[in-house]
Amino acid sequence: GPDDSYFVWKKNGQKMRACITEQSHMLFDGRVHVLSWVKDSVSENTEYKCSFISKVGNATSEVHITVEDKDSAGQDGWTKEFDTWRSAISEHDKMMQNWRKTW
Repeated sequence: GPDDSYFVWKKNGQKMRACITEQSHMLFDGRVHVLSWVKDSVSENTEYKCSFISKVGNATSEVHITVEDKDSAGQDGWTKEFDTWRSAISEHDKMMQNWRKTW
């Protein structure tokens, strides 16, 4: 991303200011690798939007989280999927730390 880029996170249409993590890493060709994510908990259906904004252009991603009853049959599947995502984020964080040490 360009050096003037930044993220805007919204939860149910309201700008978020907490629970946001961002990482950036300068690549050898002058480009910048950027990543942002939110650690949050929800008790009701929630919409998240992440906008990446710069002078070059903008892009927005959105996701809708649907909360089901705790006794729902899909809970085990969701727990496994959540653990997979948590593992992927953790692995990415380790990779970024190693890149920082290398560069």
